[in-house]
Amino acid sequence: MGAKKKPKTAERNPHLNKTTKNLKFKRKAKEMMEQHRKQALLEKSYREKEEIKIDEAEGKIFEFIKDEEDDNAELNTFNELMDTLSAKEQGYISADDSLDDDTDDELSVAPEAKRAEGDVVEEAAHEVEELEAVESNDSFAQHFDFDLPLESVDNLWTAQSEVKKSVLTWPHLGSIKMQIPQFVCEELPKSELNWNTNYKLLGTEHLHTMNIRTAILENFTKEITPLQSEVFQILNHYNDFCHPNVQKDKIDELRLCYSAHILNHMLKTRNRILKHNMKLAATPNIVTIPDSYRDQGLARPKVLVILPFRKCAYQIVTNMGRLLYGKNMEAKLMNFSRFTDEYTGDSLRFPQNKPKPEDYVETFKGNIDDNFKIGISITKKNLKLYTDFNASDIIIASPLGLRLGIASNSKETGAFDFLNSIELLILDKAEMFLAQNWENLLHVIDHLHLQPQSLSNVNLQRVRPWCLNGLCRFYRQTVVLSSHELPEIRSLFFNKCFNYCGKVSISNPIRQGDISNVFVTTPQIFNLIDTTSLDSVFDTRFRYFIKEILPRYRKPSFAHCMIYVPSYFDYVRLRNYLKAESISFAQICEYTKKEKVARARDMFYHSGVHFLLYSERYHFYQRTRIKGIRHLIMYQPPMWPQLYSEMVNMMNESNQNAADGLDDSMSITVLYTKYDLIQLNAILGTESAAELQNSNKTIHSFTIK
Repeated sequence: MGAKKKPKTAERNPHLNKTTKNLKFKRKAKEMMEQHRKQALLEKSYREKEEIKIDEAEGKIFEFIKDEEDDNAELNTFNELMDTLSAKEQGYISADDSLDDDTDDELSVAPEAKRAEGDVVEEAAHEVEELEAVESNDSFAQHFDFDLPLESVDNLWTAQSEVKKSVLTWPHLGSIKMQIPQFVCEELPKSELNWNTNYKLLGTEHLHTMNIRTAILENFTKEITPLQSEVFQILNHYNDFCHPNVQKDKIDELRLCYSAHILNHMLKTRNRILKHNMKLAATPNIVTIPDSYRDQGLARPKVLVILPFRKCAYQIVTNMGRLLYGKNMEAKLMNFSRFTDEYTGDSLRFPQNKPKPEDYVETFKGNIDDNFKIGISITKKNLKLYTDFNASDIIIASPLGLRLGIASNSKETGAFDFLNSIELLILDKAEMFLAQNWENLLHVIDHLHLQPQSLSNVNLQRVRPWCLNGLCRFYRQTVVLSSHELPEIRSLFFNKCFNYCGKVSISNPIRQGDISNVFVTTPQIFNLIDTTSLDSVFDTRFRYFIKEILPRYRKPSFAHCMIYVPSYFDYVRLRNYLKAESISFAQICEYTKKEKVARARDMFYHSGVHFLLYSERYHFYQRTRIKGIRHLIMYQPPMWPQLYSEMVNMMNESNQNAADGLDDSMSITVLYTKYDLIQLNAILGTESAAELQNSNKTIHSFTIK
């Protein structure tokens, strides 16, 4: 054997066009498989001559053997790995894929365990029988056993697949938009994924028909609501799912629902591996593993839950413990005491005399640390917390925690290999990721499903073919939940989620926008900025502001003018321009020190400066009450709709400086483009926002009567 090649730095898969759709890794695997098939045919012929009976029910057996010494040097690393696997006394599942390293876990079946085969069968017989009974019509089996046509991969990657679209109306979710690729409807005519069957509205008493594992069914049905029943049916079909308008009193219900889905997915994965292990252990003369037993990925973690705060992670873990073990949860969660200490407490102190808004208190109470990550593994007896990522089944983390973890290990081989085989991705409270740092989330998603740098501890005979082919992203289910819709969230859902089963999203009209909470009677002017493309919108908005808006508001009669800026990049650009033009202004952003914030507020209130440049992100995290605002310019509609009424209502008479010598004139101006329709929808309501979009006028006025 020649010297091993130094592993290359992991790169994203290139666009899968018709000439380069097969990865180098896939090509190697196919070449080896072809050689093994030829050898298997020779072996079968020999066995027939010796009258050795082969059980046809087990399928064709293909043996991975040592390749000839004069093989191409490009395959040396691959061959050495195969030799190593063959030398491990024919162990049927690697440490990576055992789902637990406990010696008493029935999934870790080694050759020396033959003496205990009877015990293994007896312990797990009922689980295997249950699994075999439901797999024929189980959406889990249908989704992950489906062989994705390679000709469909290009279209999925470039979002050019022909899709069937439909809108359904359900009692609790409301309007549901469905987009299912045409080839799925044609390739799976008898499955529940067939478009024509749609989704049946089942009551909670019919949940057993959805193949929920017995271990969680009883505890789940005790608490399930009609809303959870509808959501679980969508999740159970493995479509991508986006709910962009989750009400604050419904988030706990949805978290319990997707916690049940996570456990259901992992228990089915575990039971399938167990079934195959039992059959292999019962066949001691087997030389290699049939293709039908391919049930794993290139990495063990299957579920990634991304959350903004530690308190959210605590809720998800306790949900899973309660669903699995009921009242015995604390005894069954290993390291739960440590977990409780690290993921609870640390609540902010909220003022009593000048209370913060209700949504602020709800968001920032509890442990709001945004730097965390934790691995969880499922064993026969319990949930094990704080496991190494490569030995975990479920990973719960914040975008910052996960990105720092990847960066700290970037020099190590396989630093992000654990993200290769994620089958279920949950993004909860997605709007908070924008308030923290959206780039962190994108960085993590860009590191999903990269080609592994290391194949140590991977039994390639148990890896699914589509995983070897680099198609994991097309089998991943993504669930996105947020309190309100944002362009960034919509872009992520439609441009970075490639599930071949299609997408399901909730799209309910907003009857009353946040403008209904405004009590200031000053006319609210919405000013349209004409722009030709999304790429030019930032420059177009800036030019319009400095040429049309700013000269008008520099007049003395427009003193006490606040410029409210949602984007920090726009904030910096405006700040630099105001400084260059020597315009009188004070500034407050998320990086401004407390003493400078106090000074800026005082100068603005006492007419020390003409303008106050104010960032939305600062206000979101502080909710400071700014006094003395007589003229409000919103450089762009707020990202958080509730901040619109909050800022406008600060202009009430009680917050004005009676000694400023100004009259009672006030104005509110909101600049928007056609690309801001999502924010306008939440502020004005769906009907009014549509009127603005379809109108030929550029100026629209709203007045509270």
